[in-house]
Amino acid sequence: DDELGDLGDDLDLGGPAVAQDDGLDMLGDDSGFQMPPSGRPPAGCWVANSSHASDHVAAGGMSSAMQLLNRQIAASDFNVLKESMMGCYLGAMMSVPGIPWEVGAYPSPLLRNDGAGNPGSESLPRTYLSTKDLVNGIRNGYRFFQGGKFGDSQAAFADVLTKIPMVVTENRQEESEMKEMMSIAREYITSIRIKSAMAQAGADPVRSTELAAYFTHCNLQPVHLLLALRSAMGTAFKHKNYIVAASFARRLLELPDMSNEKNADLKLKATKVRQKSEQMARNEHQLNYDESKSFVIDCKDFVPIYAGQPSTQCSYCGSAYSDQAMNNQIC
Repeated sequence: DDELGDLGDDLDLGGPAVAQDDGLDMLGDDSGFQMPPSGRPPAGCWVANSSHASDHVAAGGMSSAMQLLNRQIAASDFNVLKESMMGCYLGAMMSVPGIPWEVGAYPSPLLRNDGAGNPGSESLPRTYLSTKDLVNGIRNGYRFFQGGKFGDSQAAFADVLTKIPMVVTENRQEESEMKEMMSIAREYITSIRIKSAMAQAGADPVRSTELAAYFTHCNLQPVHLLLALRSAMGTAFKHKNYIVAASFARRLLELPDMSNEKNADLKLKATKVRQKSEQMARNEHQLNYDESKSFVIDCKDFVPIYAGQPSTQCSYCGSAYSDQAMNNQIC
């Protein structure tokens, strides 16, 4: 006998084990039960429901977002968009803290189309930027420009241009406003760059007069156009280019703000410059400037591109260039 003796000899172990019927095999078509289809995570819905780059960024699809931006606005250098893209990604989720000792926090997606309830698979992410943010940027740029802080003004307008691709408009009116703000930012950045070139060309009477003239053809607010025309009038008169000086003086006197009492001294000065220049009626120098012809400003060389002359435009901001070598180059 072994050490166990007869222990276990009377145990009825039965035959081979038989699996018990749990009834799951009865859940078929006859029972009326069907497994629900698997859902998609919010990020997957956002990518599938939208062709806007900001929605792809919010979903974490940076690669598809950059492809969209390249196709839609020819974006190629995404370093300038990094801050806006990261803000768009982080702003689409909310972290909900849990109870103590819980591992991690629960991330909750923020939706922009959940006003009427849970949109389910039709969901779209909430974006952290809106047209109000762009308006604030434009106002900051105006304030810096008025105060003569041109570097800060240029930075403010450039910031608006980097935020526009990440803004989702709610209606056509907002879309039109955003396009207008893009044009404003472009015009002011161009004017500030011309202003900087004027400082560098101060010793050249021809170039400084030309740049001062181009400065007045940027689409600026009336109060800022007044500053540009005053500067151009003084520069042209100083260098004895009386014909264009008279033109600037006339344009200056036609501005509505010149009727303001605070501009009385400037109005008197502009009147005297116009009278004197009209008497002299000549230009001391040959200028590359003809105010009677329609033109846009070359944003590289700061020369006029008259109607009918070949040019290329930035597919995003609309800046014009006469040099065809600017094709496929960063604006």
